[in-house]
Amino acid sequence: MKIYIADINDVTINDLSRISNERAKKAKKYRYIDDQKRCIAGGLLIKKFLGGANLTVNKYGKPSAENGICFNLSHSGRYVLFAVSDSEVGCDIEQIKITKAEKLGKVVFCKSEMDEICSSADKSGKFYEFWTKKESFLKCIGEGFHRNSKSVDVTKDFFDDNGKTYYFKVFKFSDYDVSVCSTKYDFPDSIEFIDLKLI
Repeated sequence: MKIYIADINDVTINDLSRISNERAKKAKKYRYIDDQKRCIAGGLLIKKFLGGANLTVNKYGKPSAENGICFNLSHSGRYVLFAVSDSEVGCDIEQIKITKAEKLGKVVFCKSEMDEICSSADKSGKFYEFWTKKESFLKCIGEGFHRNSKSVDVTKDFFDDNGKTYYFKVFKFSDYDVSVCSTKYDFPDSIEFIDLKLI
C-alpha cells in the first residue's frame, strides 16, 4: 500500500486540460474554486497512479478501477489524500478544529467510543481520530454513511465485520488527522507528499 497527499494550491483551473474529460466536467460543476481544485487534484492523482483504467461507481458512490487496483480519495481543507493498494482500502482526512465533541459524537459514535471521548484530556483530538477511522472503514467496505455508523467500533486498531478483519492506521499531518483502513495490514510508515505540478 502507498498513501499520498497533495496540496490543492499546486493546481489551477488551467490544469483541467491535464485530467480526463469526465473529471474536468465534474470539476466545472463546482461553484467554489477550492472545490474545483480538489476535484482537479484528485483527477491528477487518479491519472498518475491508475493510468487509463476505467472507473466504475457502486450504488453508494464508491469508485473502483476495472484493472483491479484498489484506491480511495479523500480531501479536507487544502489537502487531497490518495491511498492505493492491492486489497480493499478506504481513507479519510479531516482538518482538526475545535468542536463540541461530546454533543456531535452522540450522533455517530457507539457507547465505547463515547466513553473514550468523554474521558479523554483532548476530546476534540479523540473525536477526529475516531471520526476518520470510522469514515475510512465505511469507505473501505463501500457503503459510506448508508450504514449505521454506531454499528462500527473503532476504539481498537482493527474491527471484525461479517467474517473479515479490517485494520486501521492513523497518521498526523500538520493540523490534520488521517486514517486508512484495509483488509491487509501493509500500511507504510509515513505518507508521501506529491507535488501536483510535477505530475
